[in-house]
Amino acid sequence: MCEVPVFYATTEGQTRRIAERFAAQLRELALDSRAIAIRSTAAEAIDWTQVRGACLAASLHRQHHQPEAAAFAARYHRELSNVPSMFVSVSLSAASKNENEKRAAVKLAEAFPLEAGWTPWKVAAVGGRLAYTQYNWVVRWMMRRIALKEGASGDTSRDHEYTNWDEITRLADRLAYQVRRREYFPPGNMLTKAG
Repeated sequence: MCEVPVFYATTEGQTRRIAERFAAQLRELALDSRAIAIRSTAAEAIDWTQVRGACLAASLHRQHHQPEAAAFAARYHRELSNVPSMFVSVSLSAASKNENEKRAAVKLAEAFPLEAGWTPWKVAAVGGRLAYTQYNWVVRWMMRRIALKEGASGDTSRDHEYTNWDEITRLADRLAYQVRRREYFPPGNMLTKAG
């Protein structure tokens, strides 16, 4: 059983790390939570009747999130929409010093659930990691050029962290609050309707 699963799709591993931190914070708040890879048997075996809330995290590459994340969101859009849920888009653009890049990252994040037919409670665009050590030489060269243009580090000898971990904790806290709020004030309750 998992009350608040944190599903994720990852390419270089940063989104997995974010999902794990998110789930750990939910457990700190006394909610049963695990980070679950979308491509795993655990994701297929989730008992949606036990789910009280959910998070889906995916990373953005060349202006697209992973196809498996899009397929998962489309397949389970009703289940995700029926509980307090959140989409977390992970990208370097979200941490850019260029405001236009940040706005573009937010727009792509907001478009993702809409295309799947999912209505999340919250959409967030968060910074990722420049994983130079995991790229082949062509990708490393290309990413270095982009990074320098955007004001990020061009030191390819190591990876560079752009995730704001305090923001991840705050997002998990907010989702936990929504899960509990929904249980105290279920949809259709007069207090909920009154605001």
